Amino acid sequence: MDTAKRLKELRELKGYTINKLATISGLSQGFVRQIELGEKQPTVDSLSKLCTGLGISLADFFADQATELPDQMKPLVSHLVSFAQTLTPDQKEALRAIGKSLADIT
Repeated sequence: MDTAKRLKELRELKGYTINKLATISGLSQGFVRQIELGEKQPTVDSLSKLCTGLGISLADFFADQATELPDQMKPLVSHLVSFAQTLTPDQKEALRAIGKSLADIT
């Protein structure tokens, strides 16, 4: 997924300027602009703030419009993202490896 393109698309759907989204998300206008231009990649925390500002969940942000995340999965995805935000970079990498291993088993 192209994070920059998706963020701009969602911001424009809301009718927000970059400045408005930055203000309500608690991020700098320059940083949001850099994300939309593809110059910077947002952290999970920054992306979570942007999603809150847009009134959507992280699951909604990453949901392919053609394959919407089932409603019963949204709480799980939201919980996992919240949990992952508390982890150190090494712990996040370990969690990613565990998830990949589980996916390879099935």
